[in-house]
Amino acid sequence: MKRFSPLLLLACGLISQVSQAQTAGNTIEGVVVDGSTRQPMPFVTVAVYRESNQKDSLLSGSQTTEQGRFTLTKLPAGVLKMRLSFVGYQSTERSITLPGQAGNLGTLSLSPETWLLKEVTVQGEKAAIEITPEKRVFNVSKNLTTVGGTAESLLRNVPSLTIDESGAASLRNMPTTIYVNGKPTQLTLAQIPANQIESVEVISNPSVRYEASATGGIVNLVLKQNRLPGYNGLASVGLGNNSRCDATVNLDWQTGKWNLTALYSLNSTHNPLNGYVNRLSRTTNGTSTAFFDQHTDISLNNLFQNGRLAADYRLNTRNVFSVAATVVGGAFNTVSNQQYSYHDAAQNLLSYGSRSTVPHNDYTNLGLELDWKHQFVRKGQELRLMTSFTRNQVSNAGDWLTTAFDVVPGASTGQAQAGYPLRNRIDGQIIGSQRLFQIDYVHPLSETAKWELGLRSFTYVRDQQYFFNERSPDSTTYSLLPTYSQNARISETVNGAYALYSQKLAHQLSFEAGLRLEQSSLHGASRFDGSTFGYDYPSRTGQNLFQSLFPSLSVSQKLDQTSEWSLSLSRKVGRPNFRHMFVGIQSNDRQNITIGNPQVRPEFVNTAELSYSKTWDRKSGSSLQWLATGYYIYEDHTIKPIVHPLATDSSILVTTFQNVKADIRYGMDHTLTYTKGPLTLLANLNAYEVILQSVDVTN
Repeated sequence: MKRFSPLLLLACGLISQVSQAQTAGNTIEGVVVDGSTRQPMPFVTVAVYRESNQKDSLLSGSQTTEQGRFTLTKLPAGVLKMRLSFVGYQSTERSITLPGQAGNLGTLSLSPETWLLKEVTVQGEKAAIEITPEKRVFNVSKNLTTVGGTAESLLRNVPSLTIDESGAASLRNMPTTIYVNGKPTQLTLAQIPANQIESVEVISNPSVRYEASATGGIVNLVLKQNRLPGYNGLASVGLGNNSRCDATVNLDWQTGKWNLTALYSLNSTHNPLNGYVNRLSRTTNGTSTAFFDQHTDISLNNLFQNGRLAADYRLNTRNVFSVAATVVGGAFNTVSNQQYSYHDAAQNLLSYGSRSTVPHNDYTNLGLELDWKHQFVRKGQELRLMTSFTRNQVSNAGDWLTTAFDVVPGASTGQAQAGYPLRNRIDGQIIGSQRLFQIDYVHPLSETAKWELGLRSFTYVRDQQYFFNERSPDSTTYSLLPTYSQNARISETVNGAYALYSQKLAHQLSFEAGLRLEQSSLHGASRFDGSTFGYDYPSRTGQNLFQSLFPSLSVSQKLDQTSEWSLSLSRKVGRPNFRHMFVGIQSNDRQNITIGNPQVRPEFVNTAELSYSKTWDRKSGSSLQWLATGYYIYEDHTIKPIVHPLATDSSILVTTFQNVKADIRYGMDHTLTYTKGPLTLLANLNAYEVILQSVDVTN
């Protein structure tokens, strides 16, 4: 008689059950969707159990695919339990009978665990200033300067940035590129309401993922976004001195897959300014020969209106489509009244006069944007497509009146000079369209390394008309002066591609290296005489290929939790802007004339930055942060204004533009931030030196 131990009998029973499960041939499949959105749910756990001795015994299990599908095979016959579970959703369980229910179970749904979402409300407050070696972020959504102002007034309070009298921004005395939500914009700073800005990002030395023309860095304006479900709205009205008034209405609606935004803003100002010029003329041996004095009263009369409709549609958890339409219009008129006088070497008054300028300029800007963002299953892998089309029209209109009188000894009034009073009338407009297509792809290789690839195409076509007309006292009609006018069609194209590799190494060291290739061209043709101008990089014969390559390298290391250093190198291009190539006369006053030069060519900028940041946190709750940056900038073939006396009147200075050998500048930029509770104090100091080298021009 043979004896069997209980352990052996139990093992044989388990082997028998496993054998039956493995030899069974029943299969079930189905699709799991979100009960509220009806969208497929990936990574849902699907498990099948059999009840044995009042306990559940797991038979098989898997996870749903990205499309929400699941398949379980080799299931035994009988009454089984199937359980679906996912974090944040109510688990569901159902009974299935095999082989009776073998096959497709159809569509199964999971409902969100709504009570979990209502249990905890998390609120956080962003730091007013975030400083890293890559960029400085100024969170300005609650700054008082955003009330009733524009982006122009807001950026005047951002360290390292300078806003000139025309509203153009510069960083370290170099013109900077303005982005809105990561994309270049055709709007001026005065056309963007400050109360719609969430934060300002200052990137002093951008990598190859940005366009190569960002020689003076990038200022990215991040607009506010609605993150609350349901209806939200904001309305504000402001009145101030200098006839300032503003109004803003912003409505948001978020429901299900949709997020809709409507915005209208108005800003009107009449800002008075004044300026003066005191010029002393000397001979080559230093002897004073003449004096020129001028005082100018200016009124900046601006009216800006901005309307925007935007919609975000979340197709599913991985695809978001965005579309936005903008309408911007208004007027910008700088009315000025100048009083000037000429004196001899003994300060005796020789002549005097005035000039008044009354412009009549308005503009409209129509824009359409379409974006698509796709996130892959793999963490960090994404594809983004950005497109935009802009159509704008700017008028060139104004009236100038210039008087000139010679002093008559013993008389209370002077005698009008020959040809005065002189009247000028400006006519014309600029009509242009811009098209932008950009695609960016991020491909992570591991937790510490990734590739970034992208393509970009930008086209700007415009008709540029500026007609300078003159009428003398003995005439009743205006005559066109072609020398001071422009009537041309200009087409500009920039196509680019980039590859950027980044990796985190040992000892908290990381680096980023990339290369950008840009093909650029500008071609213009004058309707006056048929002459053409422009450039191609690289040329059509293959020359200038090296000047179309723009590399960048960045290395950084965290020394500890409170300090970090970084080194960045890059090469960029500065292409001629509107003022450089505009041949129409631009006259701030009677004695200073600016005329563009269509023959200027792009300049190339090489930048090196070494930064160090340090943070001190105190037990009292205060913190002190310091960012120090040393930089060296070499501008090759740089575009510079050249001033020379007018050939027919040496007292009148004419400014034009020309490529000279090099502009070299180096310096140190320090930013110090102290924070305690709601109080933030910031100090910035930028000290630099500029060396200008020229072969053909000496002074």
